[in-house]
Amino acid sequence: GDALAVTEAGLAALEPYRVKSAVILAAGFGSRMMPATADRPKPLVTVNGVRILETLLDALTAVGIRDITIVRGYRKECFDALLEKYPFLTLVDNDIYSKANNISSVMAGLNKLDGCYLCEADLYITNPNIITKYQYASNILGAYSLETDDWSFQMDENGHIINYQKGNTFCYNYYGISYWTQADSARLREDFRQVYGEDGGKDYFWEFIPLVLRKERYAVEIRQCRKSDIMEIDNYCELAQLDPTYRTEGTL
Repeated sequence: GDALAVTEAGLAALEPYRVKSAVILAAGFGSRMMPATADRPKPLVTVNGVRILETLLDALTAVGIRDITIVRGYRKECFDALLEKYPFLTLVDNDIYSKANNISSVMAGLNKLDGCYLCEADLYITNPNIITKYQYASNILGAYSLETDDWSFQMDENGHIINYQKGNTFCYNYYGISYWTQADSARLREDFRQVYGEDGGKDYFWEFIPLVLRKERYAVEIRQCRKSDIMEIDNYCELAQLDPTYRTEGTL
């Protein structure tokens, strides 16, 4: 009996840190994946029989997260097919996805941004354990790199993100999976609304707001992962290397 009581007390103590929801940004066109994205958005492209987005949805549901909002845009009707396997999804439309950057998708799902995972939809997750049931501080996933010409950040002495930019040394490659506490979510909602309403505000990647424009308001931890935990499929050539069925279409 005692052991059970301790377990229940432990779970009760953890409960405030249990992640209960996720917002997934899935509105983009994925032009570099043509022709695979001619009839469907990139998150719904299959890799060896599995839709890219399913790898994230399965990881979220495995830890009990079912309050999942997908912000869709390009070929938005294609996402309805996910409801068969994941009937609990909420689908939100971003009708200006082609005229604005992905900050517009965050704005479309802004009221759902509250102590949640905020994820990009086109990451093929090979290690579902990177999605955990509990989170204790705002963080963004990053894999260590000696040098990169991609979007990346460095770590300060407290383990927080600094110097988010394209091209870095002794840094962490940015992966579009993040968690935001309720307090930081409230700040984000405020800052997103403000920046979005300014001239040029619609042109930002969403992460620019907490990591660059308003960085003094946030202390975002780096949650370290391995490069092998996530496959970023950036173009059709990479897709064809992973899945031989795409090699017959004469584009290689």
